[in-house]
Amino acid sequence: MNGRAVAPLYVALAAFALALATPPGDPDTYWHLASGKWMVDHGALLRTDVFSSTVNGQPYSVGEWLGEIVLYVAYLAGGWTGLVILRGLLVAVAAFFLTRVALRGGAPVIVAVPVSCAALLLSEIVWTDRPHLFTLALFPLLLDLLFTARAGRIGVLLAVPPLLLVWTNLHGGYALGLALVGIFTLDALLTRRNWAAFAITASTAFAASLVDPGSLGLGAAAAHATAPPRFIVEESPPDVTRPAGFVFAAFIIGTFALALRGGGTLLDLMLLAPLLWLGMSAQRQMPYFAFAAVPYIATALPRAWPPLERWLARRRPYPRAAIVGFGAGVVAMAVVGLAFVPNAPNERAYPTAALDAVRSGSGVLLNEYDWGGYLIWRAPERPVFVDGRLFPFLPDVFADWREAVELGPRWKDVLDRYKVAQVLLRPDRALVSALREQGWRVVTEDALAVLLERPR
Repeated sequence: MNGRAVAPLYVALAAFALALATPPGDPDTYWHLASGKWMVDHGALLRTDVFSSTVNGQPYSVGEWLGEIVLYVAYLAGGWTGLVILRGLLVAVAAFFLTRVALRGGAPVIVAVPVSCAALLLSEIVWTDRPHLFTLALFPLLLDLLFTARAGRIGVLLAVPPLLLVWTNLHGGYALGLALVGIFTLDALLTRRNWAAFAITASTAFAASLVDPGSLGLGAAAAHATAPPRFIVEESPPDVTRPAGFVFAAFIIGTFALALRGGGTLLDLMLLAPLLWLGMSAQRQMPYFAFAAVPYIATALPRAWPPLERWLARRRPYPRAAIVGFGAGVVAMAVVGLAFVPNAPNERAYPTAALDAVRSGSGVLLNEYDWGGYLIWRAPERPVFVDGRLFPFLPDVFADWREAVELGPRWKDVLDRYKVAQVLLRPDRALVSALREQGWRVVTEDALAVLLERPR
């Protein structure tokens, strides 16, 4: 048994097991599920808002209609457990192809696997039950296809346009895929190797990306990636004091150190430079720089560090028993993970105690931004003020929401203009204190949330 051949499978199984360990709980999961449910129930794409009181009926798209339907089908098939298993499968796909890419160029298994695992651990920040998971899986898959084609197996390029067609409708991260295809095409033109095949593939892939009934469009996807909304944590720049930011910084330092020591190719530069810029612009983009850096680090590290290269040259092949034993271990991890898959979401961060009162209430409800998706799913009777879809609420509604919640000069005007009847916020919000003083009635309250009602 060859360790190189089974390493991608082993890493994929281990990643699958780890990805099953966390219950759902991301606020965006709920509105994605609700969107998928609406489309399945109505047999049509969701093109206008049906969940809010503020932009109801207005056209919008987040460009992830197919991803939302897949998420909801997974939920129909297995409930919350089905969602977690889908997450595990997509993370496993990412792990499998990332390890394959890391082993290209003759990188030793003992170097390629740890580097791949480090990048996967960094990517854990986006292991949430949203369409973003499809980009996490498809990015390394496409990278593997392009490296395979660059090595001479041009036939695999036939899979690229269909892949981009599906990716376009799964998640807006398909813009990253088009960028990868463009970079490899430019490399082929500069090196005069199979440039015609790459150019045809790039043109066809671009045409395929235009087949997007969800109507987000390449321009909107690219604009969101290049100018993310900074008030959202995952869209803020990396924070090196946090584990993910620290690992990201380690990848940057390692890549630069190896480049100074041993250089690299033009393709390395064309791949890593824009992805580094993207990763520096928003935390959720950090994994893609690490993924692209994995093959470079795995092949460059032994060459740049002679003691490691000499040690690797003296090493004997892994014994068959060790390979089989390690494989049995990761299979056991996957089986145990499946045996203990969470069957319910973690809703400790949501106003569960207030749900009954919210459902039985009436009028316009002003809610916490992070609770919007939860309320869409758990209390569909009450349209939300804002939620994690964000796009429909920018710029006016979101600005009004912040004006009210942060007790800006026009907060009373906002509540009157939208005819807000109830407010569901964290107790420490400035608006809550002001409304108590104004005589708003407390309907229900605990340490997490307070529901206030306008005096009649």
